[in-house]
Amino acid sequence: MTAKELCRILTGLGGTKLRQKGSHARWQVGSAQTTIPMHKGDLGRGLLAAVERDLEGVLGEDWLKQHLE
Repeated sequence: MTAKELCRILTGLGGTKLRQKGSHARWQVGSAQTTIPMHKGDLGRGLLAAVERDLEGVLGEDWLKQHLE
């Protein structure tokens, strides 16, 4: 999954991009926030897990896996 694809998912879930400095964008969904590196290519498995963990308090457990199916 690329950063652009992840941003589309977050936008669909009501997320907003707060700011971007260089290649890192700060996103907010409800009261939770996370940082997404806007690099070319696929995001790593560990990074996706960190984003999912950052936002699961608002979006629920395994929210990212549900949107990948």
